[in-house]
Amino acid sequence: MLRTTTVSELRSELSTLLKELDAGPIVVMSRSRPTAVLVDPDTFELLMDKSELLEDLLDGRRAIAEYIEDPGVAVDAEEVFKRLGH
Repeated sequence: MLRTTTVSELRSELSTLLKELDAGPIVVMSRSRPTAVLVDPDTFELLMDKSELLEDLLDGRRAIAEYIEDPGVAVDAEEVFKRLGH
């Protein structure tokens, strides 16, 4: 279960809460609604890497679907390098 804290507690206990991030994310609540989530830098980096990987996978799936619909959209690798000036 995620730990929660209030904005007021965050202001007064920031250093303590930051030390507790090793135990997992902390959801910051304001007026009984989540407004932010505190995570340690390693977790944030992992989430960003996974997000980028998922975006790349989705781009690949879209490209495959586009190719299946119209194989003419594909460009030969030699043509790509020619266009790039290599």
